Amino acid sequence: MQRILTAFFLSALLIFTACGESREDKLAKIKDLEARLLSDSTKAKDEVAAYNLQVAYTDFQESFPDDELAPEYLFKAANLGINMGWGEPSIKILEKFIDLFPNHQRAPEALFYEAYVYDNIENNDVKAGEIYRDFLVKYPNHAFAPSADASIKALGKSDEDLIKEFEQMNSKADSISKDTSVAS
Repeated sequence: MQRILTAFFLSALLIFTACGESREDKLAKIKDLEARLLSDSTKAKDEVAAYNLQVAYTDFQESFPDDELAPEYLFKAANLGINMGWGEPSIKILEKFIDLFPNHQRAPEALFYEAYVYDNIENNDVKAGEIYRDFLVKYPNHAFAPSADASIKALGKSDEDLIKEFEQMNSKADSISKDTSVAS
């Protein structure tokens, strides 16, 4: 509980001090927060630092919506949330990215990651399936299309079921390869 209160206090402090900051001030704050988060020698997840960085990214996008860095920072905010396991906030940021930047080069990734979050963090197979299918309709030739297709096929299956299917596929492939080597 104390960690949550501390995070809330620090976030509120960041927001209040962010008002009226220039673009350069906001960029400097982001660079500082990135450096602090990435320099952690323990490599442990620092939730407060990650949250503050996510707030700084989204604050930059909201303060400078037409800036060329705005979509990149919004995308980074979503990725940071995904890496921290923050499902719902990540989904909201990804939806915002898709709404604001539908033609951006990262729009397909944002849609795929939204499905990924529903699938792997929120464990909502129905919603994940809908978004994976939407992704395949919109971006059938994207590099992530095979992953989206495989993810759809894996929805609702336990790890044990997936391992059994993989083992069966391998044994079929082995028997086919033995058959073709005998025929040669």
